[in-house]
Amino acid sequence: MNLVLLVGDDCSACDEVEAVFKHEYKKELDSGEADIVNLDRDEKAQQIWMENELPLAPTMIVISEDLKIITVLDVDEFVKKAKAPASPAAKAAVKPS
Repeated sequence: MNLVLLVGDDCSACDEVEAVFKHEYKKELDSGEADIVNLDRDEKAQQIWMENELPLAPTMIVISEDLKIITVLDVDEFVKKAKAPASPAAKAAVKPS
């Protein structure tokens, strides 16, 4: 399974989500478990987008190895959670010793 962010050219919302996605999923992007695909430049992604009647970019999806969509994720909720301040418990869990 892979996490994919679908973006487009000349899309300010896409730029914001892409920046957050790159920050939150750096390790997954580096390992190939996540990807960012531009719908304006990738015909295969366009076909998947049209066949599945996906919402306009930016769109986050989880796909299988054979390119079947497993789920569509809420981009607005993703950005909201990523920008929310960490709880004191979360900060304590990652605090260096």
